[in-house]
Amino acid sequence: MKFPKPPWDEATIRRFFTEVPNQLFYAEMLGFKFVDLDMDEHWFAATWEPDQRSVTPTGAVQGGLITAMLDDVMSLAAITVTGFDGVVPTLEMKTSFISPVWPGKVRARGQVIRKGKQFFFTEGWLWDGDDKLLAKASATCFHRSHSEVKRIKEERGL
Repeated sequence: MKFPKPPWDEATIRRFFTEVPNQLFYAEMLGFKFVDLDMDEHWFAATWEPDQRSVTPTGAVQGGLITAMLDDVMSLAAITVTGFDGVVPTLEMKTSFISPVWPGKVRARGQVIRKGKQFFFTEGWLWDGDDKLLAKASATCFHRSHSEVKRIKEERGL
């Protein structure tokens, strides 16, 4: 798939996540798979399948990796709202670990709770196969448009 110029419509975003292989090592390692999205309701859903490479000595998935999964779906919900126009780095994030996450398939959803001019307030949830809530998070993201990112890169000689 040719990388189209932003903003993308919902069909383009769906094609991107179903036709383009994972290009980020951590997403591949953690078993990221696109599930669904809704640009009108501002949410993005995925499954993850962490394996033995991601566990602590107790056998549970390491908390930073759980946080990464939630950060991803929350950020993807935010960038989906913009039509993938630019970037939405996370400024701050809080993760609550409710129950251990064991290796295997889990389901995650990120939701934009409030969108301002440049800031997004997001929430995310992670469930096991029995719909038991394992972790939840909230975050604040800052949107930079594609043109702003291009300008900043040029100013820095990148």
